[in-house]
Amino acid sequence: MIMKAEKFLSEGTTNTKTAKNLRKTLILYLSPATQNSKGINLCPKATIDCVKLCLYTAGRGVFFMVQQARKRRTEFYLENRHDFLLSVAIQINKAAKKVDVLAIRLNGTSDIKLVELLTQSFDIAQNVIFYDYSKILSKSGSKILPSGHKYVVTFSRSETNEIEVKQALTDRKLVAVVFNKLPNSYMGYKVYDGDLRDDLMLDIEGPAILGLRAKGKAVNSNSDFVVKI
Repeated sequence: MIMKAEKFLSEGTTNTKTAKNLRKTLILYLSPATQNSKGINLCPKATIDCVKLCLYTAGRGVFFMVQQARKRRTEFYLENRHDFLLSVAIQINKAAKKVDVLAIRLNGTSDIKLVELLTQSFDIAQNVIFYDYSKILSKSGSKILPSGHKYVVTFSRSETNEIEVKQALTDRKLVAVVFNKLPNSYMGYKVYDGDLRDDLMLDIEGPAILGLRAKGKAVNSNSDFVVKI
């Protein structure tokens, strides 16, 4: 039995940052890392501090009902991937009919190949643009998928992947870095204010830093996950 599509993708207006987007946005929130009954890691590159400071329980995520909804959709994805993706496709295509451009972020709190799986399995409206953050270097960058859709992925810095951060910048990619306060530059590259809106990565090119201010548990953390200025 297919769950209702509206149970899966949230309107961008429900999130403080995505509400500022220039494009209508839908975002999917799953339970991150191994927070599922099968113990499957949906954030394979997550570090100890990344898991500890995850924004999964920030904002509306602090509410029990919201967390339960995310867990249910995660279990449904793991148990019935085809129907899950079909439901997502239906919601996206329905929303795409009402706007000129629709921005979709499928890895709101995960880091798996949801966009690739979706576009390989179903026909998605061509006015859809996908974007995400990822700690998987090979996944990052701006590309055109075989389906013809643009997919922009910003590489995310952690407390353990400085070598990959340097490589991403060398490869002229965007890198997201969490700061206690935003500097004008970092590692010799311009820092853009990534908190202005969530879809900013769709409008700037690397090499550059997408600066994010520490939020939630990260605000008072001593972890190297947060760059101290």
